[in-house]
Amino acid sequence: MRLNKNVLLSVIALMTIFTDASALAGVRTVTSRGKSYVTLPNLASYYGMPVTQPARNRIRLQNKYNKIEFETESRSVWINGTLVALSEPVRKVGWSWAIETADFNKTIEPATRPQEFLKTVGNRTVVLDPGHGGDDKGASSPRNIHEKLVVMDIANRVRNRLEARGINVELTRERDRNLDLDSRSRTASVLKADVFVSIHANSAGKKRDIRGAETFVLSLPGRYSSNSYGGGALPSSANTGNRYDVANMALGYRIQQNLLRATGQEDRGVKRARFEVLRDAPCPAALVEVAFMSNPKDEAIVSDPAGRDRIARGIADGIVAYLTDVSRARAK
Repeated sequence: MRLNKNVLLSVIALMTIFTDASALAGVRTVTSRGKSYVTLPNLASYYGMPVTQPARNRIRLQNKYNKIEFETESRSVWINGTLVALSEPVRKVGWSWAIETADFNKTIEPATRPQEFLKTVGNRTVVLDPGHGGDDKGASSPRNIHEKLVVMDIANRVRNRLEARGINVELTRERDRNLDLDSRSRTASVLKADVFVSIHANSAGKKRDIRGAETFVLSLPGRYSSNSYGGGALPSSANTGNRYDVANMALGYRIQQNLLRATGQEDRGVKRARFEVLRDAPCPAALVEVAFMSNPKDEAIVSDPAGRDRIARGIADGIVAYLTDVSRARAK
């Protein structure tokens, strides 16, 4: 018996895709070429979201609680307007666009439903880590403004705002001094941190047009970091900080969301990296790059006390939003 082309394609799809309705409570996953995926139609069904296609390469899922917009053949997803980097691109699996199950579990879910996943994490002590210090100036702006001083001032402003809300806050360094990366994580551990936020400012060297804020959380085991995707050997081992993968994303997303809201900066997204302070973090952790010192507009923001205060308000509001998510989860 001869099969027409459409029937043959359907048979091939059925041979390569196995549907599993029980892998994740309520959401259907598919397995293709040894990898597990959640198709966007199944994701929409799980969340009770209608699906629309606002542009040729965009797929939008939206209800009254959340709006999730995927870019096809890309790792970019906008969750309630905030850019988040997936670990793997949105791909065609069979007839549907799909994301890897790891991205569903550890990127989409903690950003859209954080209160469902934070029951076991703490919410008592926040440790802020002003980057660099002492002989290590960090990035410098064209007007010779040094990152180490900018982030120290921002960290103190964040602390003041959090303490005004009754939150216990500690700093890894209280003054302009050298502090190696290992000491920062160990200090957070000694202080029994429940939240660790490292504060930095970026530089793109002579590329003066690059600007904006971005927040990093730890890369998932067996996945590339956002800025090195597809380059070099793929790390497979887990780090200490990967114990908090879900909480890391919930924290990073809240900080980026509120930082943009407070400053109006360009959104460079929530990304993943294997920075040492994230790898060795003893609790949920994020690293915030508040601006690009090399960009004239961003330099103007960080050199102005009012600009630094807006940045501090955004970071503080993000931490408070995350702690509120934790409190709601623990109350369930």
